[in-house]
Amino acid sequence: MTLHHSLTFSIGLLVTSTQIQAHEFWIEPSDHYTGVNQTIDITLKVGETFRGSAQPYLPEETANFVLINQTKQSISGLLGDSRPAARAQVSAGLNQLIHQTTPFSIRFGDGDERWANYIALDGLEQQLNQHADLPKTVPVTERYVRCAKSLIQVGGTRVEDTLTGEMPFEFVLNGSWSQLNTGNYQVTLFEQQTPLEGVLVKAFRHSDRQVVAEAYTDQDGQVNLNLPTADRYLFSGVVIRPDTDPNYDWISHWPSLTIEVVN
Repeated sequence: MTLHHSLTFSIGLLVTSTQIQAHEFWIEPSDHYTGVNQTIDITLKVGETFRGSAQPYLPEETANFVLINQTKQSISGLLGDSRPAARAQVSAGLNQLIHQTTPFSIRFGDGDERWANYIALDGLEQQLNQHADLPKTVPVTERYVRCAKSLIQVGGTRVEDTLTGEMPFEFVLNGSWSQLNTGNYQVTLFEQQTPLEGVLVKAFRHSDRQVVAEAYTDQDGQVNLNLPTADRYLFSGVVIRPDTDPNYDWISHWPSLTIEVVN
């Protein structure tokens, strides 16, 4: 599998091994619950099973980076820094952090088992089979885009997650809360404004890296997942489609959502 970046060669050498091995991408804020007008550190993580390496803020790899509360503000990252990649001041109520990358590209060559493993791990066979004219086995070329969201609650008022429309694919945590407790949660995956069916969604728990729940989205784009303990959680899925760029077979989008359950 060959990875191509828009970065310079020297920077690419530093990140290539991480990008190849990485699976999920998520936002890790310093706090999911905090006070008014506090500044939070924002770390961008790439890895597997909710463990990964901090990624530097690189403008050429960033398509969208915003904080949404009563207003929307662009986040100017700390160029080249990874811990944190950015800082932002939050305000009362729900603060939605959004980060979307520019496309990366991969080629899975003959004999590369990682393509088949990837399809199996992320439950993509049904999505692939909707497109009979495209290759399902190696060699395969793919571009991928990461679409991350994180929720930060400021103060004790009840809040509700909503669709921001800032990314092509986005998770929304249904219901209202002042703090998230253990129990069952319903999450909806949207493509633009439309709920999306047939995507495998996994809930990873931070403390032990376990997938505590997983399900395919139903006709309403929803899954019901049980979060059994107080912890940080990552919801992650993959949407794969034919690429409109003739140089590639497929393009995938990797929506994620990070939250914290406090009791």
